[in-house]
Amino acid sequence: MSDEDLEDATTAEVRVDPPTAPGPVRGSTPATGANGNPEAGSQALRELLERTRLQRLAELREPPTGTQPDDVAKAAAAKAAKPSRSGGRAKPRTDHLGASQRIAQKVARRTVGKLVSGTTTTNTQPVPIVTALRGTPYQAPVQATEPSEDEARMILDLAADIAAMMMRAGAGTSDVEVSVIAACTACGLATVEVDLTSNTLVVHYSTSDGRLLTVMRVNRGESTHYAKLASVHKLVTDLVDGRLEFNEARNRLDAIRSQRRPFPQWFTTGAWGMMVGALVLLLGGGPVAVPLGIAMAILIFQVGKWIGRTHLPSFFITALQAAAATLIATIAGDLGLIASPQYLVAAGIVLLLPTQSLYSAVQDALTNFPLTAAGRVVGVFMTLAGIVSGIALGVVCGQAIGLSHIEVLVPKTSPHVVTAILSMFAAVVVSMSGAVAMSARRRFILPAALVGLASHITMMSLTLLHIDNVLASLLAATVTGFLSRPLALRLGAPAIVLMIPGIYTLLQGLSIFTAVYQIASDSENVSFAVGLSSLFTAILANAALAVGAVFGSYLALPLKNLKSRSSAEEKVESVRSGEPVTAVVDTVQTGGTKTQTGSAPTES
Repeated sequence: MSDEDLEDATTAEVRVDPPTAPGPVRGSTPATGANGNPEAGSQALRELLERTRLQRLAELREPPTGTQPDDVAKAAAAKAAKPSRSGGRAKPRTDHLGASQRIAQKVARRTVGKLVSGTTTTNTQPVPIVTALRGTPYQAPVQATEPSEDEARMILDLAADIAAMMMRAGAGTSDVEVSVIAACTACGLATVEVDLTSNTLVVHYSTSDGRLLTVMRVNRGESTHYAKLASVHKLVTDLVDGRLEFNEARNRLDAIRSQRRPFPQWFTTGAWGMMVGALVLLLGGGPVAVPLGIAMAILIFQVGKWIGRTHLPSFFITALQAAAATLIATIAGDLGLIASPQYLVAAGIVLLLPTQSLYSAVQDALTNFPLTAAGRVVGVFMTLAGIVSGIALGVVCGQAIGLSHIEVLVPKTSPHVVTAILSMFAAVVVSMSGAVAMSARRRFILPAALVGLASHITMMSLTLLHIDNVLASLLAATVTGFLSRPLALRLGAPAIVLMIPGIYTLLQGLSIFTAVYQIASDSENVSFAVGLSSLFTAILANAALAVGAVFGSYLALPLKNLKSRSSAEEKVESVRSGEPVTAVVDTVQTGGTKTQTGSAPTES
């Protein structure tokens, strides 16, 4: 056999017959060697393979130059201790390959591995529900073990009651969904699904044995109660941090349901009046216009409350209130009591504006809740339509009875130090009165005043710099949202508790009245198209306030994360470093009784 034949023999696929008993094998033909001996070729191949194997073993046993036996032993031990990725199969040598070829082989192996394992479509896999808590105050929940079916049903009832209470108290859709997910995750329901619309909540859970549990709540009305909203926020925070068990959470939620408002009704009505009076002073009204604005606000508030008992749709109630405010201001101006009745009407419009609904609609639209945002936008549009219709009705009725014309276009005057100080004082009163009127706790009044003052100073500074009204509203509201979120979370409440009172100082009531008055009154200098354009600009400026508030709250996320690391996550780590976490729900006892929670609709 020549050298060329031997080289081909080492790489060709050669069939080697195993040693068998003497005798012919059925279906096989003896190989014929070069000399006519059938066993000659096989014997030569065996000798060649054995010689190659011995030579390879000798090369592996021979230590390389400059390597000590101890180093060889350490390297061999490390290689033996390192786990093999190929399940014990030897990795082929690639020393003879170039760098580009080795990189190409690694990429090819990685690609083939993904194709075989089916991990190339990770983006289409279902996302765990706990990922919805990122960037929220509940981003590090202490998760319990999976509860039983009876316990899971009670957890769903608790989460649904929390959501119904928050929806009725005035929380945003994203805050409600996050609270439900956090409560369920902390109690062991890590695979819960939440479906939330403008007035309906559905919480769905599938047990480990495939049984389906579903709880639904319907919200048929809203009653703004920021004190109750802050209490629910604190309850969910304690539940997520592991400081509260299910029984305690259930008892606290029942106590929150019957929680009274922090201020009596007459005091809340007076706060609405003080807010309107401060707005009159903020806009530039005189000393007589301020108490008249307080009286007018109390009157139209009581009229709306009295008409609301007849179950008349809110559109007509808002229109009647706006018409009453316009007629009162026009009569006061005609009698010579006040010089600028437009400030009085503008302050009354701010009282009627759907500030909270507008903010919630914009927040839902920006946080991927399109159905809820669409429903809220319809409500906001109908309220604005009621305000515009009421102002137009008041203007037409005033002209019909012979009242004098209102000069709505007031010339701009140069800023004065005393005027600036009075306006800042008025902004503080507006924010404080708004917090009281929204039934916030006493400890939120001063922070709300701080947020409102900062927002007003920002708006005043941008106006002096001759910034466009819409852009100035957006930037000033961004400051409001940026300050409201960290302050509210530090006080144990959602950001909306401080954000809405702070926005009241920025609302564009005067521009709305000016535009509607230009449309409704017969004026040769102003056309209908100009008035309609002014109305659109005024509505756009108010919408920019909501957009800026949402944007500012997202800009404040790093501040909130610093706060959560310093307080909440330390408590979570202390809980996790202790004894192993067991099931939070301890209501169901073996052979004992079970607490009945029910699934009836809740009322605030």
